[in-house]
Amino acid sequence: MKVTFGRKIKSHMLKYSEQDRQKILNFAIHVQEHGLEILPGKNKRSDGFSNDDPLFSSKMALVKKYNLWHYHIGIPSYTNSFYGDYKTSEYILHYIRGEDYIEIVDLGRHPPFSLPSHDCLEEPP
Repeated sequence: MKVTFGRKIKSHMLKYSEQDRQKILNFAIHVQEHGLEILPGKNKRSDGFSNDDPLFSSKMALVKKYNLWHYHIGIPSYTNSFYGDYKTSEYILHYIRGEDYIEIVDLGRHPPFSLPSHDCLEEPP
């Protein structure tokens, strides 16, 4: 599977610690070699909003438009989940998922869960 990086996260990579950059690059290499299977962290579509969220419709429209997913990258470390056989972490990697590619677009804290900003998703004209 092809892996690319969005322009905004590329510009931020140098601000991350060496350890965090390595975790992001290890994820990219894993996806290139094995796809999105057998990952230690929780990996899911970014559509888990409450129906009571006043921005539910606009958030879901963004998730659908870009097919947004997120992966618990293990930054700063992994924690075993009480809800399943996966691990979670304080930081998640946001990506656009295509049929045979992903584009990594942002790194964010979770909780609270928020989608990547528009400037992470849209290329300049």
